[in-house]
This record gives sequence, C-alpha cells and structure tokens, in this order.
Amino acid sequence: MKFAERLAAHITPEWNSQYIKYDEMKEFLYQYEQSAPVQDDEHLLQRYFARADEIFFQFCDKELIKINTFFAEKLAEAQRKFENLKSELKDNYHLMNRKTDRSLFKSSKLKVDQDDEEEEETKTKLLEDPGLKDSGSVRNRGPKSSVISNVLNNTGAHTITQRLIEKNRERQQKNKQFRKENDLKLAFSEFYLSLILLQNYQTLNFTGFRKILKKHDKIFKTDRGTEWHKAYVETAPFYTTKKVDTFINDVVNLFTQYLENGDRERAMKRLRVPPFEEKQSPWTTFRLGLSIGMIFVLFPLALLLLIFTYASYNELSFNWKIAIKLYRSPFFIIVHIFFIGINSYGWSRSGVNHVLIFEIDPRNHLTYQQLLELGSFLGTFWFISVILFIISAYYNLDYYIYPLSLVVFLLVFLLNPIPRFQFSSRNWILGILWKIFTAPFYPVAFAHFWLADQLTSFEFLFTDIQFFSCWFLFQAQWAPFKKFFPDSPCIPANNRNLTCTFNVISLLLMCLPSWLRFMQCLRRFKDTSHAFPHLVNALKYATTFFDVGALSLKYHFSYMYESDWESPFFYIWLIVKFIATCYKLVWDFKMDWGFFDKNAGENKFLREVIVYSSKNYYYFAIVQNFLIRFLWLVRLYDIGLKGETYKDLVTTMLGFFEVFRRFVWNFFRLENEHLNNCGQFRAVRDISISPIQMTDLNVIEKMMDQEDGLVNRQHTLNTLTKHNNNLTITKRIMSRHGNLMSMSRRFNTFSPRKSELE
Repeated sequence: MKFAERLAAHITPEWNSQYIKYDEMKEFLYQYEQSAPVQDDEHLLQRYFARADEIFFQFCDKELIKINTFFAEKLAEAQRKFENLKSELKDNYHLMNRKTDRSLFKSSKLKVDQDDEEEEETKTKLLEDPGLKDSGSVRNRGPKSSVISNVLNNTGAHTITQRLIEKNRERQQKNKQFRKENDLKLAFSEFYLSLILLQNYQTLNFTGFRKILKKHDKIFKTDRGTEWHKAYVETAPFYTTKKVDTFINDVVNLFTQYLENGDRERAMKRLRVPPFEEKQSPWTTFRLGLSIGMIFVLFPLALLLLIFTYASYNELSFNWKIAIKLYRSPFFIIVHIFFIGINSYGWSRSGVNHVLIFEIDPRNHLTYQQLLELGSFLGTFWFISVILFIISAYYNLDYYIYPLSLVVFLLVFLLNPIPRFQFSSRNWILGILWKIFTAPFYPVAFAHFWLADQLTSFEFLFTDIQFFSCWFLFQAQWAPFKKFFPDSPCIPANNRNLTCTFNVISLLLMCLPSWLRFMQCLRRFKDTSHAFPHLVNALKYATTFFDVGALSLKYHFSYMYESDWESPFFYIWLIVKFIATCYKLVWDFKMDWGFFDKNAGENKFLREVIVYSSKNYYYFAIVQNFLIRFLWLVRLYDIGLKGETYKDLVTTMLGFFEVFRRFVWNFFRLENEHLNNCGQFRAVRDISISPIQMTDLNVIEKMMDQEDGLVNRQHTLNTLTKHNNNLTITKRIMSRHGNLMSMSRRFNTFSPRKSELE
C-alpha cells in the first residue's frame, strides 16, 4: 500500500486538517519537476531548483509548526484528563476502602492503629506512581465512630432498625460504587483510545515527512531533504517527546491494578483499540447475500400471487384497507433499517465518524454489513408473511394470524433477553428509546434527538399501532373483546361517537413524536440556557400541534359541509400546514445541514466545507427535500373522494417518500455534526465522571468574553473559588490559553492560506 493510501486510511477524520499535507507536497514536487526549464544552462537550472527548494522548505516549516502546535495542545489535554482520572480513581479507591472497613469492623470490632494509616499512605502512593506494586487491603476507621457503633449495638430493638438502615445504605452504596466503577472503566478505555490516536498521529506525521523529503531528494537529486529531516523533524517536539508512551503504560498499569484486580489479559481486552479500517466478516457477507437473494425470489412470487388471485378477492369482498394498515408499518421499519445500513456505508466511506457522533462503543458496534443483513433478514420474513397471507386469503382461511405473527416476531427479536442476536445493540436502542419517551427527565445527547427525529417521520406508525391493537382486540374473528362491541371501533363508519373517539386518539398519536422532540428541546434549553436554537427548534415541533389541531377541527365539522372545499376549517388547516412545512424546510437547510452559508465560496448554496465527493449529491438532496416536504399537496386531490382504499394507498405512498427523505437527511445531518467535531478536534467520547459545574463554566465563559476580562479577572476568580476550589486549574487554563494564542500567531505568520488551517 502506498503511503498516501495508508495515510488516508489511518488518519483520525476529526483531525484531518492537522495532518501533514502529503498529497499537496507531492503534487508540488511533481509540478516543479515537470515545469523545470529544458535549457542546458546549468546556472539557470540551479537557480530554478534553489527557488523551488526555498518554497518547498517553507511549506515543510509551516506544516511542522502546525503539527507541533496541535500535538502540544492534545498532549496538554491528555495530561489534564489523566490527572482528573487519577483523582477520580483515588476517590473511588478510598470510598471502596471505607465500605470494606465498615464490614470488617462489624464482624470483628477491630480498631484502627498506626499500622493501618501507614498502609493507607502506601496505597495512596500507588495512585501517584502507577509502577508500584499493590500492597493489599486497607482498614481505616475513626475511634469516634467506633464508640457510637458499640453503643448502638447494645440497644436491643434499636439495633435491628439500625442494621436494616445500614443494610439498605450498603446496598445503595454498592450500586453506586458499581456504576461509578463502570464509568471509570469506560473513561479509562476512551482515554486509552485517545492516546493511541495521538501516538498514531506522531507516527504518521513523522513517516510522512520522511517519505516526502526522501521523494524530494530523489526528484531534485540532492540530500538537502535528508539534512532538513535530521535538523528539524527528528528534533521536533511532536517526535521527541515520550509522554504519550508513558501515559499509555501508566493507564494500562492503573487499569490492571485497580479496575481489573491485577488481571492484565482482561484489562488489555477491555482497552483493545479497534482497527482503523473497518473489516467485514466473510460469514456476514455470505448471510447478507443469501438474504438479499431470497428477497429477489420472494418479491416477484408475492407480486404474481397477488395478480392472479386479485379477482377472487373482489368476489370475497376482501378489505384491502385492513391488509395495507397491518403490513405497511413493519415494512417501513425494515426498509428504514436497510437505509441506515446504506447510511453507515456512506458515512464510513466519506470519513464521517458516526460511531463517535452516536457515542457508540468503537470496540463493539454494528457495521454497515450487519445492518444490511438485519434489514434483509427481517425483510425475508416480511415477504414470507405476505405470501402466506395472500394464499390463506385466497382459500378463505384465517389469514389475519400472519401479520400478528410477524409483529410478535419483531417484538420478540427486539426485546428478548438472550445475550445473542446483537444483544448489546438491542440494549443500546432500547435505552435510547427509554430516554426519548422520558425526555424531560434525562439530559439529551445527539443519539437521543436523532432517533426522535426518525420517529417524526413515522407518524403513521403510531396510528397504525392504534389500528393494529384495536383490530386484534375488538374486530378479528377471534378477538377477545369482540362481543362487547357489535359496532366496530376500528372502522366506525356507522357510529358517530366511536368515530369521534377513534379520530381523537389518532390525532393525539400523530402529535406524539413531535411532542417528544418538543420536550427534548425544552430540556436542552434548561441545561444550556440558550434560547437559540433550542426554543426556536421547539417552536418548529410545536407547529405540528397547530397542524393537527386544525386538522381535527376540519374532521369534527366535516358533517356540516358537503365538501371540504366549502369548509372554512379546511383553509385554516391549509394555511397552518403551509407555514409549518416552510418552517421545517428552512430548518432542514440552515440548521440541520448548514446549507446556504454566506461563506460557501465555490460551493454555491452549500457550505464552505463539504465531505462527500460530488456537489450533485447536495443539490439532489435540496431538491428532493423540497419536493417531499410539499408532497402532502397530493392529498388535496382526494378531497371529496369516498374511496378509503385509495386514501390509504396515498398515505402509504407518502409514508415511503418520507422514509426516503429521512434516509437522505441522515447523510447531511451527520456530516454537519462531523464538521462540528472536526472544528473542536473531538475524536473520542467525552466521558465525565465528575463534570464541571455549570455555574463555574458560565463564570469562565463570561470572563473570557469580556473585553476587560484580564483587568477584572482577580475578582471573578475569587468568586469562583468560593463555589469550588478551581482557582489553580483556572489559572492554568488562562496561561495555557495565552500560550496557545501565541503559538497560533506564530503559526499564522507562516501560513499561506488561512482557509487551509481552519
């Protein structure tokens, strides 16, 4: 593999702009070689190549300064994180020892002496120097609490109560300790991954300089490249420092000693870094091909059966509306899973780090082939169910058992507790869904509102669930409550009260996805205190409530008018729907995708930086998003039509186009989030055990934003110290910020194009 290909395959996408510009430097050398004068004037050639050397080494110098600056920043960040992790590990260790001491004291009533204090000091030193060997368990109990405990143990009934309280407290502490220990393991594993990425950054850049300078010497027939490499690259801080290797060894020692009880093999398995190139299992590829092949056989078979038996269904007065409603939602869910597999493939090929964006475990997650396999596997079962349904309906058998069996199979597959069939991924999706449906009570991460946005494209799913439940509870031949409702509550055309009740429930369910996103926006506003964009985004989802409200008025008073065109409520709904659609369309383009940026430059109507290979993808996305957003206008044609089957077919068609629109939307929404991560050079998950208090963070932000912040910072820092003893840390941040600004000014002095470095 050529180095350019290796570099492209192994770089950290979020740091892309901070790597050596190997391709540009190579192109520069080739251009100067091809443009060299052909005259025999040796003096002219020497001047030409001397000028080329000067420009080339200036380019190398700028790249070296950029790499040193970025490496210094990341190294300082790693040191800060490591100190925080050691502090948290130390606190966790002391908490664990206090718990152990309580149990030891109750069983043997031992007292603490000077030897125990010495053991405690020894263990504390271990955290400060991870190379030391573990020195065993520690006991630490004060004499005052010993006296109190002895008194309580001699008080009869009070002792029983005290024991129950202590037992409950110990159980709570044990659960808390377990959660914190798992959080520490996760934080250490993510920190270890960040160190490996930084180590890889060192290696790739050093190799890049060596390769390009060797190529320079070969083309220009000189050894100045080798000399420059020895003088500058081999002495550069990003190469000479060994702190990253030291951090890696310390992390492994601490993780093994304190979080895996000295089991190094188990520790390394937990810390294992995934391969930079995502490799697919041949067995997964085989199963995917097999499932897709079965679909290619089953689809035409189902179509032929439907065509040849259609006349018989008409004779049997078969209700296609019911069949469509029972089968379309499972079909769209399966198609959406398949689409997400294609999304994952596109993200991976284009360097969009969706694993980081969704904060998935990089060591254990579904690949795009596994997602495609899952979609095609479930699709195979869907087609089998449809074929059995068609055949059973033709012979007038109990055909409604098949859609019910399909849905039960999908639910069992998702909810079964067996640690097989992508157990961790199913747990992850269930956890996200739980936090979506309890939106106001949990902080909202990207994966939460992304999945909630997917649900807004499945509004019909919730009404279909209502119909599905109603049908199999009240209407099917073997429905358990059928005898209590002689008039069908599922298709209540002849009973106005049932019609009203059914429609009200349907309209409320249509609002549910937007309501969940609305509550998420309010929660994000509460957490950040930023009215924009969170309250403005909440208003976007609130337009759905006005839309559904106007639609409900139109339905409620429809009996008063011969046609919807005569109803004033129809025009109210039309205006509200148009405004809501325009609002959502603008938000898609500007906020979700970041398009129509005034600094787009040559990427007209787009943004300054684009990831995907062709601009045509972006322009297609804009056009299709506009058309599908306004595709609801097709419904105006069926006003006054009495064919319910036709209306359900239109709803199904609109549902499919909306799923397709969401599929395209996903590409550019994650691209925009990826560019935000690139702007922050965020390459791993931020796992915070003890996050900084928002009050402290706000004080720091205000201090940094004030023009006279340097003059008044002492008073601000004193105020901050009263809240939390972070004065020393804040001064370090301020000092480091000043150093980075100085280095940035130095870097920009050598920079030929500012856009290359931003």
